[in-house]
Amino acid sequence: MGNSDFITEIIKFINELFKSLNSGYLFFGGPWDFIRYVIDVVVVTLLFYWILVFVRQTRAWQLIKGIVLVLVFVLFCTILGMDMVSFLFNRLLYVFAIFFIILFQPELRRVLETVGLRTSGQVKGIFVKKPNEAYTDHTKAMVKEICDACAAMSASYTGALILIERNTKLNELTEQENAVHFESTVKSSVLQSIFYKGSPMHDGGLLIRNGVIIAARCHVPLAVTMHELEKSGTRHRAAVGASELGDTVVVVVSEERGTISIAVSGRLYEMRSAEELKANLSYLLGVADPAERKKHKKKGIMVPESAKTTRIEADGIVSEKHEIRTKDAVDINGFQNVSVGQKIFFLILSFILSLTLWLYIQIQNNPVVTKTITVPITYEKDKMPEGIDATNPVESCELTVVGRKNAIGNLVPSDITATIDYSELDPSSAGVYNLKVKIESAGTGRTFRVERQLPDTVSVTVYSVK
Repeated sequence: MGNSDFITEIIKFINELFKSLNSGYLFFGGPWDFIRYVIDVVVVTLLFYWILVFVRQTRAWQLIKGIVLVLVFVLFCTILGMDMVSFLFNRLLYVFAIFFIILFQPELRRVLETVGLRTSGQVKGIFVKKPNEAYTDHTKAMVKEICDACAAMSASYTGALILIERNTKLNELTEQENAVHFESTVKSSVLQSIFYKGSPMHDGGLLIRNGVIIAARCHVPLAVTMHELEKSGTRHRAAVGASELGDTVVVVVSEERGTISIAVSGRLYEMRSAEELKANLSYLLGVADPAERKKHKKKGIMVPESAKTTRIEADGIVSEKHEIRTKDAVDINGFQNVSVGQKIFFLILSFILSLTLWLYIQIQNNPVVTKTITVPITYEKDKMPEGIDATNPVESCELTVVGRKNAIGNLVPSDITATIDYSELDPSSAGVYNLKVKIESAGTGRTFRVERQLPDTVSVTVYSVK
């Protein structure tokens, strides 16, 4: 179906929809069919909305805006009847689709991983109990050892790359030929010995699973968002790349500057101190104090850069309260980064896209069609007044009906009744009367509209007047 034909079919479909409201026939089928259509459109609208919000935060957003402009241009050319533009677009559409999938394969993979992580997290939250005290203490001890090691390596300008698994298992890293497999408790001394500049395991990433070091010297893929990390070294790009592998938390120490950073959900956060690193790791691994977690779970709170760390003085004691800078990365949907106006726009756009897709599917699978059918006319003798007879009896009526393909495709004469309506007859006066042939559906609901009827009246004669 060409673009012009599709537009014509849409106009025809919408016109028939409004005509169905006037004539009273069931354009959408029964009540359940209508409810099913509504649910279908709502579900696809929410799906489009989620995709738009997610893509808004990826590098694919600029390209998508360009694609939309091209589509608008092609639509405009189609309306004007520019066949060459439509021909070229139809031929190149599949090429562009394949190119888009190849170019943005990492983003598409991340979308699927996000759906899986959210679903598994919600199910786990329902059926799995909260971490016990032993797990919490073990994780807190691991966090302390990592922070102590990172503070020491930062002071000595020793580079480090530490990957902490959460739900997503990174078996592809442990299965590499160059990876060193061992099982060791997370200790500051062990971490420093692995990343010591003279160690053969200095280069590469170290993988921690369930609080245990399971592999070192792992080759980690670089981030796909390298254009945002132009001033960062290879180790930081690898950290961001590792954080894009599901929900992995990565700690990286810069060998050049001695800074400590956390990479999570494809974002890099530089820590100001080992204490701030400890606060953020505790939050990300679920072992922060309940009061702090409840506070930082509040959405929409934007903390100024200058207020990330506050100092509290009481009775001469100075303490620091560290802000959870990685809070915005916990929400893997990232909805907090999209303004309310953008959300409303995306919701309206999603509904338009969903409705357009629904119209296209309906036109393709169940379009509006016409059918010609001959129906016998029934003369109801018991309802005919005395002294009346048909002048020129007509045995059948030829109908041209309009409706959905699935509704009238198998329509047979027995599904329609054609009867003479005697309500307009005045039996008190003799003469010839033209009575209307009444068309009804033999079923429970009328799923068609009569566009043409031949004949539409039958002549009857009143012989006597009572």
